[in-house]
Amino acid sequence: MSFPTVPAYIHTGSWDDETRKHPALKWMEDYTKAAVDVKAWDSIPHSDYHTEDLTLYKADGGIERGGKQAWRKGIPDVYGPFKSHLHEPSFIVCWETKHGWEMISEANVYANLHVEGKEAKVKDAGGEEWDHATRGSFHFEFVKDEKAKHGGILMKSGAIFADSMPAQMLMLKRGQLTLGDLGL
Repeated sequence: MSFPTVPAYIHTGSWDDETRKHPALKWMEDYTKAAVDVKAWDSIPHSDYHTEDLTLYKADGGIERGGKQAWRKGIPDVYGPFKSHLHEPSFIVCWETKHGWEMISEANVYANLHVEGKEAKVKDAGGEEWDHATRGSFHFEFVKDEKAKHGGILMKSGAIFADSMPAQMLMLKRGQLTLGDLGL
């Protein structure tokens, strides 16, 4: 049986010189490190990285529509509970589409909470210690836009898949969250 296929770029591991040769992955590394992981949603305009009609699908089932809404509310909702965080990709598949690229990926997501605790720390690949780590998966759609500030690329959609329960349990244990915050 014959079916249509498209070439895909497949990478195992974190960002490196090889991924930086691919325009969408180079863009994604910059977006992750220069915007998301440094919580720049209050200092960088959404239009630097997002289309006006971006749709963000959050792991809790919430959907934010519009680049500005996703940047000012959606992404802070996801990462705001953390004092700091880091995405460390481990698997990436990216393919070209009519208007740009799509990408699915897996990453370790490391986080420090706002409230200190006595639990054992976890280390990222670089040896930095964190309060918590979890696996996350992502699906992104990028479009080419010659007016875009970063490499002529903007994000059109993003979906985050992650289990927030371990982080919430640690937040409850440390007093950063209460059962009332969770509606219980």
